Amino acid sequence: MLEVKPRKLPQRIGIIRISSLGDIVLISPIIRCLYQQLEQPELILLTHKDMLPLFEHNPFLHKAIAYDPAEPGKSAAEFLACMLDLIVDLQKNLRSSFLKLGAGLPVLTFSKQNVRKWKMVNLKNGQGCRHVVLRMLQGLNALGISDDGLGVELHLPAEETSEDSWKQRLHGGYIAIGIGSAHATKALSMEFLSSFLARQSLPCVLLGGPNDQLKGEALQAKFPERVRSLCGQTDLLTTAYWVRDSAHVVSGDSFIMHLAACFSKPLDVVWTNTVPEFGMEPYYGTAQAFKAKYHQTKELNCRPCTKTGFSACPKGHFNCMNRISAWIVQPSLDMVFDEAATF
Repeated sequence: MLEVKPRKLPQRIGIIRISSLGDIVLISPIIRCLYQQLEQPELILLTHKDMLPLFEHNPFLHKAIAYDPAEPGKSAAEFLACMLDLIVDLQKNLRSSFLKLGAGLPVLTFSKQNVRKWKMVNLKNGQGCRHVVLRMLQGLNALGISDDGLGVELHLPAEETSEDSWKQRLHGGYIAIGIGSAHATKALSMEFLSSFLARQSLPCVLLGGPNDQLKGEALQAKFPERVRSLCGQTDLLTTAYWVRDSAHVVSGDSFIMHLAACFSKPLDVVWTNTVPEFGMEPYYGTAQAFKAKYHQTKELNCRPCTKTGFSACPKGHFNCMNRISAWIVQPSLDMVFDEAATF
């Protein structure tokens, strides 16, 4: 589809970003900058139905439409029926091309820099990618949009007083750990987590999806006094509350990593088969200090092995994870916690 520049400032803008869970948080600066730097246009987002809770309370969005993979035509019809002036395609793949098909509207998109990523994966060289948030903003140059430096954000509804007795007792004095990922080679290993948890004095809350539930339960059983697993037990917003209220976050390259940046949390990131140079690292913005520390095995000649992830290590050794010692991940906590706080 021919990409064209809009002739005048649009009043109703459709934004497409379907997936994935971790990356979806990274469009929040785009939504904010479009709304605040134009004349407060109506912004209509089309996103996966499972992602809707992340945008329901965004004050800059006029409407969020659920994309149903089982009925893509119906999703496209509802989206295009909004009488849009412009489409901003932040997905840029075959799926989003289908959604724009026949719209007859001006489209703005961004550079995915896939050639650079291919060189890093297959040739183990090449220049790193600019951060995807900056690339998406660059794609809006025709509208005069620029980075406001405020980073990513997530707007949560007002939370009722938590009835969770563990959370009430901790008063924020815990470490939130994102143990999983959609891809196994981006998740933290059982061995790493066991070693890390054995060294912690603060309580730790394990966060992840249904696929991480057995691992989380095993870790809780191993450290029953200091570890609680919520893997597979919380929805997206509840998970966000646990990250927001934590003292520190530890995660792999995952949704939890990006949530930590949304709430300006200090963060330790364990990079396994992916690398920060792909341009998908946590985005705190320029208006505040960068609060993430990175841990990675740089000397492996097989890393990075993919720009996404695998269900298992292609080489069978998973050294990008196994060669990272848990003792080097030492959260620095600048608060005094009640030492009696325990699970």
